[in-house]
Amino acid sequence: MKKKRAFLKWAGGKYSLIESIKSFLPEGNVLVEPFVDAYILADINPDLISLYNFLKQKPDSFIATANTLFCEKNNQRERYFSLRDEFNASSDPEWRAALFLYLNRHGYNGLCRYNRKGGFNVPFGRYKRPYFPESELWFFAEKAQRATFSCQSVIY
Repeated sequence: MKKKRAFLKWAGGKYSLIESIKSFLPEGNVLVEPFVDAYILADINPDLISLYNFLKQKPDSFIATANTLFCEKNNQRERYFSLRDEFNASSDPEWRAALFLYLNRHGYNGLCRYNRKGGFNVPFGRYKRPYFPESELWFFAEKAQRATFSCQSVIY
């Protein structure tokens, strides 16, 4: 099975560790765990959890909306900062989630950083042509149907 990259660039991402992690699992293309019916993923970042939930609940409209942000005019420094300001001021959850994906793919090194006032403050990344990860988004949306996403730091 071909490895599927994550749709987000993320400092500390585990994509490069997949082969090492696989070495601890039994051989084969399928891992069957008969007692697992669902997955729980928790994170303290509400923007990340919101993005995951939109991909789970409304993948068609979310992916279409996010795709509109990946165009040449939005890959300019001034436009990036304008959309970053729009993200920080937005109270529309779906638009904010789409902007979060845009900022992740256009911002510097896939960083996710907020200032003390809670504003996203990652600088522009200066990429020639940021990749819109459509197939990765659809792959995640399909897998997300069996997942619960929770905005918290610890699950008990």
